[in-house]
Amino acid sequence: MKRENEKTTRVNAKELMSFDEKKFNPKNIYQTEQIKVILAYFRKGQFIPVHVPGIDVVLYIVEGEAEVVAGDERINAKKNDLIIVPKGIKRGVKALTELIVLHVVQPPPTEKDHHEVHEKLALGKFE
Repeated sequence: MKRENEKTTRVNAKELMSFDEKKFNPKNIYQTEQIKVILAYFRKGQFIPVHVPGIDVVLYIVEGEAEVVAGDERINAKKNDLIIVPKGIKRGVKALTELIVLHVVQPPPTEKDHHEVHEKLALGKFE
């Protein structure tokens, strides 16, 4: 895969902020064959369902508060918290307030990695 942007990328999370009233709103910021960077915007109560992909993820809470499922832990995450979840470990994010989360995933997810996410979103199920 060719890089989407061969130049340095700079974005402002607040300036990109937009919401989808039905589900969380992921904005792709940068991607290569090795890494994908996403800013995700959530209204209170919106979520990324608990799932078990074969990718590592770094979550950084830019604004707001969230319940983060990471393996057997339930973490009450808040602004400036950094959470790293290794591949093969279940994870999910639920917004407790309006929320901005920076996701860095390695490698970029496949459809197989997110099959469970799409199924649970369609059913409105966090877990």
